[in-house]
Amino acid sequence: MKALKCGALVLGLLAGACNGSPAPESGEEGEVGRIRVALSTPGPTYDVSAINIKVVNAYDSCYYGEAVAEATVPLEEEALPADLSPSGGENHPFADALFVLPPGDYWVCAAPEAAPGVPSSYCYSAESYVSVFGGATVETTLVSHCTGQPNGGLDVIAALNSPPQITDLDIAESKFITTCEEATITVSASDPDGDEVSYFWYQVSGPAYAALSPSGATATFSTTVAGNYELGVIAYDPWGYGTSLNFPIHVSQEDDCDGGGGGGGGGGGGEVCQTGEDIGTGSPWVVCAADEDTAWVSANAEGYFHLDLICQELGYAAAGAIGGTCGNVCGYCEDPTSCDSPGQRFFDGGGECGTDELGRLICFTVQWECVN
Repeated sequence: MKALKCGALVLGLLAGACNGSPAPESGEEGEVGRIRVALSTPGPTYDVSAINIKVVNAYDSCYYGEAVAEATVPLEEEALPADLSPSGGENHPFADALFVLPPGDYWVCAAPEAAPGVPSSYCYSAESYVSVFGGATVETTLVSHCTGQPNGGLDVIAALNSPPQITDLDIAESKFITTCEEATITVSASDPDGDEVSYFWYQVSGPAYAALSPSGATATFSTTVAGNYELGVIAYDPWGYGTSLNFPIHVSQEDDCDGGGGGGGGGGGGEVCQTGEDIGTGSPWVVCAADEDTAWVSANAEGYFHLDLICQELGYAAAGAIGGTCGNVCGYCEDPTSCDSPGQRFFDGGGECGTDELGRLICFTVQWECVN
């Protein structure tokens, strides 16, 4: 605590009385005018390092009034004495200041500060009306209420969840098809908890990315490239917990799908830098490379593309591999690229966007391959 000097007219804030009476004996040296309290550890101070204490005339404002007296004082090391707290109160941080003032009426203002001139983010200002009388010290205690850092409640509910169970898989007419046929796959699944089940279909492997068109628990599969394919389906519950099942599809080559036309193949007519627009969406595309057997086609800007229709428009049987291009035209994650200066021809399988009435779609900035 600070030593308190006594004057004729004194106003004390968070301080002991000083009324001119003889000093009590307090040791061999007989200290005079010093308040002695039992030390106790104060509670939380939040971001407060000091309190600005200002006195203004009674009819002025704490915020705009001119200070009659003012001091910025650091917090004391001990807690506020118990006799200055309400019953049951203890361990409150505090600061104090003494001012010698003419008798009269005043507003006393206390503003906690995090740094000089910076208001506290947690503790509010406090103010009070006081009257000062000649020959006496008026002691008043202002209380700054702090918002603190309140705790929140946590109510933990732990539930048990079982994944769906796939109970049947039907492939019609057969898992052995030709490049002129399609397989219709239907999965059956149930959930032990009675949850609703949804499905996600995907291709695991195969010589090309084929046409896999899902519709709930059913999907159709077709491809123009012969080979052994592995497909898969995941049955999900509403919690995102799923069960997967992979299965094979075997595709053999059949050249005359329509009994004499070869399905639109037989020699592509694409030319490098040839451009066009998707018949259904109007999205622009460009040919990056082409020969009789294959063509490399890229989105010319972001959009949605019916890749099989575009390949057939160019004179090829259908689309094969697909992949994302990282925003590039005729390139894979390289800048800048174009049909005149193509980059890497790489298909990562990205870009599938489902199907509509015109067939399967890929979307945004993508590239794909046309094959016979």
